[in-house]
Amino acid sequence: MSSKIFIVLSLIIFVVGCKPSTKISGTNKPAPAVQKAGKITINGLTLNYIEAGEGPTAILIHGSVSDYREWTKLIDALSQHYHVIAYSRRYHSPNPPPGPDADASLERQVDDLFEIIKALNINSPHIIGHSYGGAIALSFTLRHPEMVQSLVLAEPAVSGIMSKTPENDSVLKESQAVRMRMMEAFAKGNAEQIVKTYAAHVAPGDFEKATPEERKMLLENVAAFQLDFTSRRTPFTCEDAQKITVPVLVLAGNQSPLGLQRIAETTAQCIKGAKFVKISQATHWMQLDQPQVFDDEVIAFLAKTKK
Repeated sequence: MSSKIFIVLSLIIFVVGCKPSTKISGTNKPAPAVQKAGKITINGLTLNYIEAGEGPTAILIHGSVSDYREWTKLIDALSQHYHVIAYSRRYHSPNPPPGPDADASLERQVDDLFEIIKALNINSPHIIGHSYGGAIALSFTLRHPEMVQSLVLAEPAVSGIMSKTPENDSVLKESQAVRMRMMEAFAKGNAEQIVKTYAAHVAPGDFEKATPEERKMLLENVAAFQLDFTSRRTPFTCEDAQKITVPVLVLAGNQSPLGLQRIAETTAQCIKGAKFVKISQATHWMQLDQPQVFDDEVIAFLAKTKK
């Protein structure tokens, strides 16, 4: 081999060997983006958040009995394409717990979201909300439509969207029965029993098969959950939903209680142009049950809404 050919081959090997990799060894998945923890003080409270990635911003709002940790898998996937911010709502871990003057009303939490977007100088984010977080996302969009690019709603907690008709009587009765069981559990004050009672309704079997980290998250947020559950909420109706004009994806789990599935489907029907997807083998905690399917649906939807 001539010295010139040897030098050329050596350079090729060096360049290829030094090419940066964006994939995890042995998989086709991109390496997770670095997550950074942050704190922000708004409305007299300090809220913790996680952010990762670059690009258009997506804000993640968790549901009840949880905190920003419920989005762990989605953050890794979504941050490959977006600047992701997942915050823990007021009184949820690792934020300070509720005190005697705690206010967890829907209106106050909508205002929290407004202040977060202002303080972090975010322009027209995608907003992804689960359960109570979905109710916050809808009410925020109704109040500030110019500040939202799109919505993803995982079984939003907006029972007011159901009209009082004979066909909905069973759904309303189910909701009342669950409320009675939860109030009884809250009165006894046993954190694990409170979580188990709720999980048995919305996500049967999930608490029993939850990882130690997931159980820790659930149990750490019982006080905030009780406050969420008992605080006042302005009803969100079908008439309200008809005023939403941004692109919307509504997700439901086919193993969720019928009432939660019906609420999600009705929400999609009331919002013009909304897309409805039911995820197989998923409960109300669908992002934990079927994370890959959930993530794929969210990412595919957001890709179609880019300006």
